[in-house]
Amino acid sequence: MRINAFDDGLRPELLENAFFDGIFEIPYLKPLEKMIEPTGLIPFLKRNKDSSRFVHFYEHEAHYQKFTNHPENFISELSLHPGIISPDNSVLVEAPLCAQIANIFLSRRNASYIQRCGLYQIPNVRWGDERTFTTSELPEAIAFVGIPKNSIVSIGTYGCCQTQDEKRLMHLGVIEMLNILHPQIVVVYGSMPKDVFCNLPYDPKFIRFDNWDKEHHANH
Repeated sequence: MRINAFDDGLRPELLENAFFDGIFEIPYLKPLEKMIEPTGLIPFLKRNKDSSRFVHFYEHEAHYQKFTNHPENFISELSLHPGIISPDNSVLVEAPLCAQIANIFLSRRNASYIQRCGLYQIPNVRWGDERTFTTSELPEAIAFVGIPKNSIVSIGTYGCCQTQDEKRLMHLGVIEMLNILHPQIVVVYGSMPKDVFCNLPYDPKFIRFDNWDKEHHANH
């Protein structure tokens, strides 16, 4: 694919040979041949401290900005780990819908690229306000487009369940995720408040991990 002399940040060359899904042509992740459950997670910034853990991106985006812009430079490092959780670009509820969709696209673009490089990857699912996980304004729930069904997914709750409105959106999003994607296993990075993970349509296998700082502090 020809590369534009002006770098607009979208880097379409990363999507060469990719597949797309939905009306916005969100990059599609192929179904996993097998589900591998992580025994530990480590943030991208700390990835060199423990190669036995899955690398995740549930941290401030400044910590992995270089990866977001140039994921090709990190494939060899990431391949030293048993797997990764897909990139997690912020989908802020206070942002315009176009910005929320753009970050979903950006996350899926890099996830698709990583998968085509041969790395094992658990799809990360991130939503914003109701417009991203329902069909209230769009003909499809954009947050779930391109994610394989009946498999394993990961969600991050750390810092997303502090207010009642945040808990409400997380609760509704989890319900819609289960209804649409039907995952068998859900990896959760962060807390699982009872008022968020209640009255679910069914009970998948949840695998929960504390955030790195809390876990690291508890072990020392």
